[in-house]
Amino acid sequence: MRDDGEKTSQRKIEHIMIAKRDDIDLSARSSWFEHVRLVHNPLPDASFEDVDLSFEFLGYDLSAPLMIEGMTGGHEAATPINRALAGAASDAGVAIGVGSQRAALSDESLRETYSVVREAASNVPVIANLGISHIIGEDGPDNAKRAVEMIDADALAVHLNPLQEIIQPEGWVNFSGSLTAIGDVVRELDVPVIVKEVGSGISREAASILTEMGVGIIDVAGQGGTSWSLIEGERSPEGSVRREASRRFADWGIPTPLAIMEVSSLDVLVIGSGGVRSGLDAAKCLALGARMAGAARPFFVRAVEEGEDGVKDELNKFIFEMRLATFLTGSLTVDQLRLTKKYLLTGPLKILADERHIFI
Repeated sequence: MRDDGEKTSQRKIEHIMIAKRDDIDLSARSSWFEHVRLVHNPLPDASFEDVDLSFEFLGYDLSAPLMIEGMTGGHEAATPINRALAGAASDAGVAIGVGSQRAALSDESLRETYSVVREAASNVPVIANLGISHIIGEDGPDNAKRAVEMIDADALAVHLNPLQEIIQPEGWVNFSGSLTAIGDVVRELDVPVIVKEVGSGISREAASILTEMGVGIIDVAGQGGTSWSLIEGERSPEGSVRREASRRFADWGIPTPLAIMEVSSLDVLVIGSGGVRSGLDAAKCLALGARMAGAARPFFVRAVEEGEDGVKDELNKFIFEMRLATFLTGSLTVDQLRLTKKYLLTGPLKILADERHIFI
């Protein structure tokens, strides 16, 4: 049974508190980006100032192909966090998403925790967000439209999170009708639909099904970053089945670099996210075939600890490193970096790519 707004709001603040902890971040062990090496060009025949990362997305001209991924909302404590994230995104000229809006669908008083993002970021794309469980059924398209209207969004992200939901003590476990629901929302919404995971990745096979249904943007959100399995496990009693399973399945999924290569072989705009912790990681996403990179945790932590100024500083670091990596591969634009495949794969990532018949 879907829980009410009060229960969802309580879960949101628990998520905020747990998500700040370093022990739920898999990138501390491996983000898999260490197995991607960009090929250095010691003779760049241009000026660093010539590097142009500008990118058009959802009708907006962005300074870089970068998104602050949707993270939070649904509790009053999320309002200043989302305001800080949105203000920084607006200043830097990058896209931003909100966390799952399911709480505000049940409790109108929570709308501001999400709408504050559009209020603070009127000049960049803002992405609405609902889980697959809230678009299944006859109310699905209406829920989707309400989520978009709530924040005047430019697109709706539908997140796929079966592992998180099943580990979650009050989670949704019946995903029957998911494909029909996505198709209905794609047809009925006036804005694009982005389908994304939340840390377990999307395979080429799953992406093929989504593209056949009219989905034009896929955010792979692969394994290697924040583990929602661990977060939800922390909310279960010690020794419980779900808590034990959360640890066993903590690193379940498709590593982000592999998911990017798989999905970018299709005719779809790919957003690379999941374990992206720096501008260099973001540049690697682009080199592997993504059109955009997305990150959540680095900006979330700075927002919680330092507010908007901290997020602005983090974005400046990201964009500088993206420009530097682009230049040092002998590229001046994102397309040059993406289309010339200036990377090498090493270690277990190379083995996985070979097994999945991905050839550089």
